[in-house]
Amino acid sequence: MKVPLLRLSYSDAEVRELQDELAAILRSNYLTMASRVKEFERLFAGFCGTRFALGTNSGTSALEIPLRALRVAGGSVVMPSNTYMATPIAAVKAGAKVIFTDCEADNLQMDPDDLDRKIRDDTRAVLLVHIGGIISPRLEEIQRICARRGVPLVEDAAHAHGAEYRDRRAGSFGEAAGFSFYPTKVLTTAEGGMMTTDREDLYQLGTVFREHGKADHGFNVHTEIGDNWRFSEIHAALGIQQMRKADSILAERRRLAALYDRLLDTVPEIRPLRIPAHVRSAYYKYIVFLPAHLSRDRLKSRLKDEFGVMLTGEVYSDPCHSQPVFTRQPELVANAAGDRFPATETVCRQHACLPLYPGLRDEEAAYVVQSLKQVLVTWN
Repeated sequence: MKVPLLRLSYSDAEVRELQDELAAILRSNYLTMASRVKEFERLFAGFCGTRFALGTNSGTSALEIPLRALRVAGGSVVMPSNTYMATPIAAVKAGAKVIFTDCEADNLQMDPDDLDRKIRDDTRAVLLVHIGGIISPRLEEIQRICARRGVPLVEDAAHAHGAEYRDRRAGSFGEAAGFSFYPTKVLTTAEGGMMTTDREDLYQLGTVFREHGKADHGFNVHTEIGDNWRFSEIHAALGIQQMRKADSILAERRRLAALYDRLLDTVPEIRPLRIPAHVRSAYYKYIVFLPAHLSRDRLKSRLKDEFGVMLTGEVYSDPCHSQPVFTRQPELVANAAGDRFPATETVCRQHACLPLYPGLRDEEAAYVVQSLKQVLVTWN
């Protein structure tokens, strides 16, 4: 048996529907920023429970746009070091310096105590990343810190389509949020992103930034320094189809995660990340903690070579504070010289992610866990 790290699930009927949609788009004379984009934005705003959604060409631009709209340039933006580099890149491109926080070792999410220590007088936003599809169990503490310090909270929800905290969905907790639709994500449009917000001023500014800084698409007058962050009709067609099955996608991810929970009860060496009852993960990743003596790289190689099991990428293996670009350009980071990230460095080294996606069969999940057992039995 071979278990791939990803299997995209499109039925024959869905493929035919998309073929018909592509033909209709090609014959419409409108390949970008037309009716399908507006419909996808409407559906996604409703899905997240926000007033507005703005389609973009990537998850990175879906973060950079609200940061620009919040006028972070010349200040600092605080975020966890355990995130993908798109998070600090968005802040740097918006004109800010980055300040990294440590994470909590038991759930990989931003450490609120470290956040409170790291916010400075020039901090203009906090970027809360829902790592692995999990909203921080201490979200309300983070919100209170931001409110007390007068700093806007922005969600990096690239992993968290449909994730919930006390029955509210990701994308609705901050001043704005950014989502990604890359093929590995919970919902995908091949490429693309979406900004969500309840603030009309941020939404309106977002439409300007998305169109090279033009306040009115009909006139060549630029009021902001923007970019080409537009969303195409073809990607929107993919998104509209995803929205029709978003709830079933989430239900299947959660069902498979519960199956892994049960199967891993028989593998005491492997500890699944436990999620409290007031948080519902979107299960972008199924995260497990490995014993300290186990080499993750060797484990992944053995599972692949001996059993045909592909483990997915981590979240993440290399923390942002350790990235070479920041050694080469230290002026981009505003952390103090003595800042340390012990929990981040531990979890980046000692976690792995099991394959989980709609289309993964129960017997494949069982085979993954059985393969893990076999590797552990013969580990030396």
